[in-house]
Amino acid sequence: IPSLRVTYVYTSWAPLIFVIFITMCREAYDDLKRRWRDNEVNSAVYRKLTPAGVVKITSDKIKVADLIYIDKDQRVPADVILVRTTERAGSCFIRTDQLDGETDWKLRLAVSTTQKLVSDADVLRCGPSVYAEKPQQDIHNFIGNFYSALPTATE
Repeated sequence: IPSLRVTYVYTSWAPLIFVIFITMCREAYDDLKRRWRDNEVNSAVYRKLTPAGVVKITSDKIKVADLIYIDKDQRVPADVILVRTTERAGSCFIRTDQLDGETDWKLRLAVSTTQKLVSDADVLRCGPSVYAEKPQQDIHNFIGNFYSALPTATE
């Protein structure tokens, strides 16, 4: 109805199209930055323990059941079970800020059965297997069992 029109159509559509265009450009830029960060994380090099020895792999090649070495101040590339540490008691302090936003250090303990082994290669020889519950929303609770061919090796 022309008598009720406040402005012309082009004066309403032009600002709207401009705002949508700027928003689309910003989202595209954010997606591009996210892709760059993902490529950087996926190309990080880790050491993997195999029956043939230690080999270097990128984090995008890590699969379930791989035994990888994580050094001090190195980002943990996936959900992991701490099998052995350099500490005699099997303790390790980690930061979970990528998961829950908390920046304080948390104490985690390695599986005691494998921590007691003499060498890292013995972990492969002990025939380890893990039962883990399906993924849950609650990141603070986990139910799982570690099995091994070693005596008294269920934890």
